[in-house]
Amino acid sequence: MKHFFPKTLHPLHIFEEDEVLYAADLEKARVVELSVVMAEMLEFVETQNDQEIQRTLGNSYTDDDILEAFERFAALERAGLLFNRGEDLRTNFVPESQRRKLLVAIPGIAVDSFSDIETLSAGTNMALSHMFHHLINDVDLYFAGNQNRKLAERMYEVNMNVRDLKRLSRRISETYFGILTLHQEHERWLFPLYQQHELPPILVQCHAPRGHGGKAINSLLRHYAAMRDCDGFTAPSDYVRAFYADYVWDPSFFNTLPNGVDSKLFRPLDKTAAKREVAEVVGDTRIETMPTVGYLSRIQSEKGASVYLKLAELNPHLLFLIAGPDLGRYASYALPDNLVYVGFHPREKLPVIYNAFDVYCFLSMSGEETFGLTVLEAMACGVPPIVPNFDGVPSVVGDAGLIANAENFDQDIATLVSYPCPMDFSEKINLLVSNPEMREQLSEKARERAVSFTWDKTARRIIELFEELHRRKQLMNPNRLLNVFAPTQSLALEEAEAQKYKSVVLSMNARYERCFIRDAVYPMRVEDGLVLSILKSHTVREAEALLTALVADETEAKATLKRVRGLINATV
Repeated sequence: MKHFFPKTLHPLHIFEEDEVLYAADLEKARVVELSVVMAEMLEFVETQNDQEIQRTLGNSYTDDDILEAFERFAALERAGLLFNRGEDLRTNFVPESQRRKLLVAIPGIAVDSFSDIETLSAGTNMALSHMFHHLINDVDLYFAGNQNRKLAERMYEVNMNVRDLKRLSRRISETYFGILTLHQEHERWLFPLYQQHELPPILVQCHAPRGHGGKAINSLLRHYAAMRDCDGFTAPSDYVRAFYADYVWDPSFFNTLPNGVDSKLFRPLDKTAAKREVAEVVGDTRIETMPTVGYLSRIQSEKGASVYLKLAELNPHLLFLIAGPDLGRYASYALPDNLVYVGFHPREKLPVIYNAFDVYCFLSMSGEETFGLTVLEAMACGVPPIVPNFDGVPSVVGDAGLIANAENFDQDIATLVSYPCPMDFSEKINLLVSNPEMREQLSEKARERAVSFTWDKTARRIIELFEELHRRKQLMNPNRLLNVFAPTQSLALEEAEAQKYKSVVLSMNARYERCFIRDAVYPMRVEDGLVLSILKSHTVREAEALLTALVADETEAKATLKRVRGLINATV
């Protein structure tokens, strides 16, 4: 039975005024009204569970009164009042592990879903789940959720809401090696956390770097600007860093974290047997005799479903298999006779589906395609892929498949950022189907390349990134230099030149320490003074945004930021 109590109380002051009982929450500086039963219950909430409290108070109050008090306390806790959430971590899981701990905070995704990979279908969630199950080889994982419990070996849920992370920043820093989360463009909860210097490094996984009418790019740039020097992004392919290098001055915030594949599950099988098995399930014997092209994804426009239908129409001599949850809007279409829907299958059956393909087509044109997990699964099964030349997918394939032409867009439209060329795809499909020797060579290369992508490597890369971010955190320096904006007519400069020097930096910092040996003040350019001022309470990336708006020459703007940062670091 799930219990609400026992709970750890905030420091409280109970008092009565006009015959009404109140609790002053000293930690939250809030006053809440209490019923008589709630006031008495507070004596037991830290030591007894729900049933014990009911037995203790059952002779004095009705069950309805006690249950009403429970509900009222639960509402107060949801508001962050009276009770601590997540602060009893060290006593919940005994014996205390000496391993490092990572806090995983991903609002909106059920904690239990990560414990059972078989229940997941979205590629991002599956990638996260695989990564978590391999991370526990090196660290203990704690998921921010609604209760304290053990999910699996070395995986726990802790009673901690994202709103509690700021309040518990010191305790979190003492307990956790880092915070791992997922970028979701509609979320804003991370921004206050970037201002908490005590929190450990925050690593934000990015699986949708563009698309959605520019919303994804704008969201990522806002996070980039707000991040501390010890925070960063991860993305599954190098292209994300290269893409954002056109938008930001410091693309090192974008770290590559490739996905992996379960090469024991996804492996080459007897192709004849695989085709026979799929043919029996579908009831179409053509699968056993005709060359087959495969598609495995959601059957939606942004995943290339419409292009795949065109490929089937262009190649009536080939059989096009399509696997996915359902046909969606295409179910009402008059589909080509050589297009066969093979249904939706559990994960353990997918290797048979992949092995029934002679060629795998990946046609997604969404801005969310940073990697192409199904491409890697097909490759692990020894199926040569054909993918469009856009975003991060070609880096997965390497020389183990064919890259077809795509019309890439400078700006996304809706969620689309590219359009695969049906004619070039058709030519490359026929090239592979008609050349068994090439197909066999690429099959071997595909398997060899796929097995180099392991989830163990992904997990180790996460640990390495957090270690690097901790080193950056040690180098973070507060800006305590004092500067003033003022007329500087006394400078022996020409008037036009003097206009540039409307700021001075003092030889004294906020601690009244002398930072420079000779003069009491030193003249500065206006831009230098502005950057020095903004870095007192804003990030380097925010200063970058300011300079981008004010200084036309980007080289000069970058030099200004570099100069001021050097001054701060040298006088810390």
